[in-house]
Amino acid sequence: MSEQSELDELNRVLGRKLAEIRREAGLTQAQLAARLPGTNRGWQQAVSRFEQGKAGRQSLFFVLDYLRVCGKRIGAVMDVLDEYTSLPPVLEQRAKQAVANATARLLPAQRKRAQDYDIGLRHKAGQRVRTESDVERRVRQAVKRAKAEAWERRLHFVFNDVLNELRVAWGDPLATYRRSYGSKVFGALRRTRKARPVWRKKAMAKLDSWAAEHGLPPEPFTRMKQAVIALFADMERRGELD
Repeated sequence: MSEQSELDELNRVLGRKLAEIRREAGLTQAQLAARLPGTNRGWQQAVSRFEQGKAGRQSLFFVLDYLRVCGKRIGAVMDVLDEYTSLPPVLEQRAKQAVANATARLLPAQRKRAQDYDIGLRHKAGQRVRTESDVERRVRQAVKRAKAEAWERRLHFVFNDVLNELRVAWGDPLATYRRSYGSKVFGALRRTRKARPVWRKKAMAKLDSWAAEHGLPPEPFTRMKQAVIALFADMERRGELD
């Protein structure tokens, strides 16, 4: 719900509540208007508009004076005010809507993951929205999370194909090493995507020694590396990394 629609709903509910209070007090709109402070000839019209939910941002003092005339205290409308003040802060709602807008074109599963991730952020004290820049940050984080999960699913299929080719069961300890290696290759490719070629070359060279450091034969890891590089190139062509 937008900020304006929230205010409109508050006005409608509060207007109905005050009209009920006035009738219980045995007053007509004209009688109530005549007893309001001041000599404003437009009070009756103001009372009518308020009770119809068309008051806009009416003064709190108007509501208080209305209640005084009816012989009621603020507690008479506290349930209405309490419901409104219990709504999430405006910026929180703006962040939620911004995430929904930013993820609208994602696949349904990706969109749900992004929005579920944003719900998690909303429940973390350190992720509360206090400024417009916080709204932008939340959008970036949610979209980034959705894309990362999409990448992980594609990696999963590549890992499965390579392990089947090598005739290694998914639960085999060697499979765990190879999946970990494949993730490292993908991460290095992402980190060096916009860097100078020499930095990618250094990152790949460092990974080439990873298997040896763990006392593992290099050939299966070379196959995994080739498969991940091919996947990365395909994703880059499709624009999935932007």
